Amino acid sequence: MIDKIKEELNKVFYPGKTNSVIKEGVIGNITTEDGVVSIELLMKEDNPNVIQLLQKSIPNAVKKIEGVKDVNLIINLPKHDEEPPKLQNIRYILATTSGKGGVGKSTVSVNLAISLSKFGYKVGLLDADIYGPNIPRMMGIDGIPVALDPKNKDKILPIVKYGIKIISIGSMIPKDAAVIWRGPLINQVIKQFLNDVTWGELDFLIVDLPPGTGDAQLTLAQEAKVSGGIIVTTPQNVALDDAAKAYDFFVKLKVPVVGVIENMSYFVCPKCGYRSDIFSHGGGEAFAKKTKIPFLGEIPIDIQIREGGDEGSPVSVSAPDSVVAKAFADAARSIIETLKNA
Repeated sequence: MIDKIKEELNKVFYPGKTNSVIKEGVIGNITTEDGVVSIELLMKEDNPNVIQLLQKSIPNAVKKIEGVKDVNLIINLPKHDEEPPKLQNIRYILATTSGKGGVGKSTVSVNLAISLSKFGYKVGLLDADIYGPNIPRMMGIDGIPVALDPKNKDKILPIVKYGIKIISIGSMIPKDAAVIWRGPLINQVIKQFLNDVTWGELDFLIVDLPPGTGDAQLTLAQEAKVSGGIIVTTPQNVALDDAAKAYDFFVKLKVPVVGVIENMSYFVCPKCGYRSDIFSHGGGEAFAKKTKIPFLGEIPIDIQIREGGDEGSPVSVSAPDSVVAKAFADAARSIIETLKNA
């Protein structure tokens, strides 16, 4: 079957070139098991648009072969000779993602950042959700503009709130303005947020990624050495299906997965104490067992979370002794332990 696969791949043109992916030398090891074909891509450039095109064209070609059920691409990005000096001062870069919107990824990012800061760590928060930047409102910096670093006019100073260094496109555009940008502009903004911000020394940089597996995710993986990915999901199957895609994305880019957090895990009535599993329950933990990654904890539904996010005073600040704040703190502890044991 390997010969048939190579024969089909020799018909797939490398984007922008007249040679096939075989002749361009980007195809590495090819393995097959029970109808699943795994192909290693040895990328010579880190162009997200090229990678996305190959992610479509290669599987489409190989799936034409009888007996092929699925195709996995293992993407090896080109190694840069040097990592930008400012990123060398960041001990851990953690990317939070969800695969889909509406599961509370930004809420989790904010409260994890605050919890880590309360443990005595130096923490930064990068809002990479360019189309829907919610971090400014949640962190209470809505309306505060960013400023240039007086010591280096080519750099931007992050906004500091609750001891967290924060950068977001939401602090650079009018509050209600829509961001209508194509992929290359998104890539450039992510690069600038990483390389042109005076982050200083940080123990953790939490990157709040947009939903899905698109340009922002690829650019982050290319521009920075990501220490680990954190997957946020709700318990129901619809969310877990997309969490699986986020996990697969991290695996293909060889980003270690720190673990999964189940948000909106359950609701306890504040009047009668009755517990309701509104979105089912246990899906996050079952997903963690299936993928053999750490389960970082359950975050219940609580009005204090919503109020804190709307008012710019996250629950980990406004109600530090609450059940939900302690759940975020426990998740942060689990992340620390996982990284220490990595």
